[in-house]
Amino acid sequence: MSDSDGVTGELTAISADNPVVKSLINGRDEGQTPDGFNPNHATGDTGNAYEFSQCTWWAYVRRHQLGLPAGSHMGNGADWANTARKLGYWVDNTPRVGDVICFQRGQYDSDPTYGHVGIVENVVADGSITTSECGSAYNGKPFSRTFTAEQASQLQFIHY
Repeated sequence: MSDSDGVTGELTAISADNPVVKSLINGRDEGQTPDGFNPNHATGDTGNAYEFSQCTWWAYVRRHQLGLPAGSHMGNGADWANTARKLGYWVDNTPRVGDVICFQRGQYDSDPTYGHVGIVENVVADGSITTSECGSAYNGKPFSRTFTAEQASQLQFIHY
């Protein structure tokens, strides 16, 4: 996906319409994006269509606070990773700050019917992560949890 200047053969920055994504793809994540990844994929964003205080509502709000894309109709928490893949988002099992963390139904105390999503707020050198999350019982006030590196390796993360 990299462009060459054609004269010296040196790589130039990967173009992305979203300036935060452009900064991440050419900085923190340089050389790590999947082959053929298009940073200008459809985001599925038409505004926050999620019910107030639900985990999906918070994930949408927080991603926008961070300047990162989030779709408006990604489904229940357990559906987000697959919906994101279909839209062209980069999804894998490696957490990065700002990622949507996706929990399958019943995984790590998530709802057994709907699953859950949150946002990765911190990644420590030992691989543990801290999240921000919300749910209907929290009246729009996010809470935080920490997961070990082993726990995090069992989860999926939507990058951009």
